[in-house]
Amino acid sequence: MDTESITESSTSSSSHGSTGGQHGAGSTTTVACLPTDVLTTIFLNLRMPDLASVRQTCVAWYEIVINNRTLMNRFVLSLRNCQIEEGCEQWSLLLITRSTFEKLCFKSCTIGPATELWQAIGGNVVELTLNDCTLNGDTLFNMLRHMRSTLRSLTLKATKFEDHSIRNVTLDFRLERLHSLTLRSIFVYNEFFHVFKHICPSLKALKLAFSSYEHWGEQLVEFVATLRATLDAITLSYTKVSSGLLHQLARIESLRLRKVSLKSCSELKERDILELARLQPTIVHLNLDNLFSADEQFLRALSAFLPQMKRIKLRVSRISNLHQSFLANLPQLNYLKITDTTHVKGNLDLSAYENASLEKLYVSAATFSRNILPRFFERCPNIRSLTLYQCTYENIHDLQLAFSHLNALEYLNLQRTFDISDSFFNRDVFDTIVMPFERIRFYPITNLRRLCYLNLSHCRDLSDQTLMALSFPLLKKIDLRGLHITEAGIASLVTECPLLEYVHVDACKRICDNAVLSLCRDLKHLKLLNLESCKMLTDRSIEHILRHCRCLVWLNMMSCPQLSDDAKGQLSGLRTIRSLYLSPS
Repeated sequence: MDTESITESSTSSSSHGSTGGQHGAGSTTTVACLPTDVLTTIFLNLRMPDLASVRQTCVAWYEIVINNRTLMNRFVLSLRNCQIEEGCEQWSLLLITRSTFEKLCFKSCTIGPATELWQAIGGNVVELTLNDCTLNGDTLFNMLRHMRSTLRSLTLKATKFEDHSIRNVTLDFRLERLHSLTLRSIFVYNEFFHVFKHICPSLKALKLAFSSYEHWGEQLVEFVATLRATLDAITLSYTKVSSGLLHQLARIESLRLRKVSLKSCSELKERDILELARLQPTIVHLNLDNLFSADEQFLRALSAFLPQMKRIKLRVSRISNLHQSFLANLPQLNYLKITDTTHVKGNLDLSAYENASLEKLYVSAATFSRNILPRFFERCPNIRSLTLYQCTYENIHDLQLAFSHLNALEYLNLQRTFDISDSFFNRDVFDTIVMPFERIRFYPITNLRRLCYLNLSHCRDLSDQTLMALSFPLLKKIDLRGLHITEAGIASLVTECPLLEYVHVDACKRICDNAVLSLCRDLKHLKLLNLESCKMLTDRSIEHILRHCRCLVWLNMMSCPQLSDDAKGQLSGLRTIRSLYLSPS
């Protein structure tokens, strides 16, 4: 919910005193007579833009929404590029509205003293995010003081403190329910560790991605040691954490970590991770993505230390059989992400692995030998999310065979799969050369009836024929960037996939105004549209967006050179759009 939405909701609360609705009596009598519990059930099943409209329809419906915690939890109070202080416009509007918000997000705001405002809205806030904001320490902790009984998640990103210090703030309260703390690029880490160890006794997750540490991280170690009774998740991704600091954290007595993320921590080596695993055998989620390339010896030792592992992300190299060296020891694994750093055919041999618990698989840059994938998916049939990023295949039809075992698949990402062409989606029966007397039935993507997400971006040989073969009644998100598609393919897509909400057709050079018309007119639930670098688009496309898009909240029309400044200016008046990207004049 942005600033404009605040205006609408607060105005509705003060001006709907005498009427039961804004429509004629004949059109609303039947709905108005429904019991409150029936209306609540209906509202719970509405899309977010429709629920926002419900709040502005009449006093009775407004009361139902704002007094139902589940409904209000779907709204985010989001303020951007403004100054928050006593007497400001947003301050005044929030004081008179009766709406309550559990999620608060400030971006690029200057926040000053506003004690009355925090007293009014702070008692309901569960999540608070400050992104690229400016304030002083006293203001921050005054905000937190009024959220002390409800706040569970606090995120501070690139937050600048005017006094460059928070050490001397008054600590006369505790955030008893705060479970997650995220600090990123705030430049006062030691002071935060010093202060927060006294006021958040129940912290469970500490996230310091893209952060640094003052001195050698002594305050960080002391912070974790103080909260060791409850803390079970640490994220240090994209940091310069050293082996010494990691070992100090791992050796803290009574610390029982379950989730650890060390993505892109370039200073860490295999021995550091094994020492962590030995000292913290309770770890079940481990992210080693974009770290060193793991070999068989390392994987065998890691799985021996962490037999309860449920999620792991890593890079591998020189693996002859991933099942024998690693996966066989992890029967509870439900998420596996592996990046092959060798590109050697058959390096990732998964065919012997059997795991009914595996639900998500992400494989990047692997080259699959013949018959590997069908055998693997036959033994792991409960996969709901599958990503095969920039993979190559000795026999692409193995991938079609694999789909016959993936009846529960909801998410499919085949980005940069250069082996597939239009025939991959259209062919149902194929007679192999190896078995000339046996007809092999293949299962194209169109048989995956539960699919909600499909990514075919940068599959360079796909065209309109592929879109005309797709039919997914539940599909909500599709990524087609960089494909050679036209308005004919788009027209077929929107007919066969009517529930689409997120559409990426950026860098599709043949997309024209008529294609945009099909997307905007026929997709009633369209929320996100990416048209970047579609150079054939003219002002007509903007007309289609303005006329037909009622739910659009995100639009990218960067690098569309034929758009006029006047047409681009009209987009700024589309009130539903929260994120708009246009090339400067």
